[in-house]
Amino acid sequence: MRQEDLYKLEVVGQVLFVRLTGVWSASTVRKVFAEVQVKVAPIQDKPWAAYVDMRNWIMPTLEAQQGFAQIYEWCAANNQTHEATVCKFDMQKRIVGEVSSYDTQTQLYTQNPRAAIDWLNEKGFACQLPSPRKSSQTS
Repeated sequence: MRQEDLYKLEVVGQVLFVRLTGVWSASTVRKVFAEVQVKVAPIQDKPWAAYVDMRNWIMPTLEAQQGFAQIYEWCAANNQTHEATVCKFDMQKRIVGEVSSYDTQTQLYTQNPRAAIDWLNEKGFACQLPSPRKSSQTS
């Protein structure tokens, strides 16, 4: 699978939408980290949230896990206040939980994309799922 096919990033309002697929290598994590910083730059002056869809994501390789933690640390240090994570497996939830400071007030894990959007709206982030046609694949 090409590296470009492993993720999509899109900012809508104050929400970063992230779709992860496949197995991430350390180089994929570095590329995503750089692109997250660029995508979030216009919104990081105010609180922002992330909607992370990892239903088709397997996990990062062992050498990539530290970089994955750096993404979470950077986001928290740059005004990300909430995250709704849509996952299919407990292992995905565990991996994210290990690299972030899980708090039920600021993070939600669900298998239902609609529940994630509803939760973000309840937390004050007016959003809806982006149209698949509008989602820009990063490369």
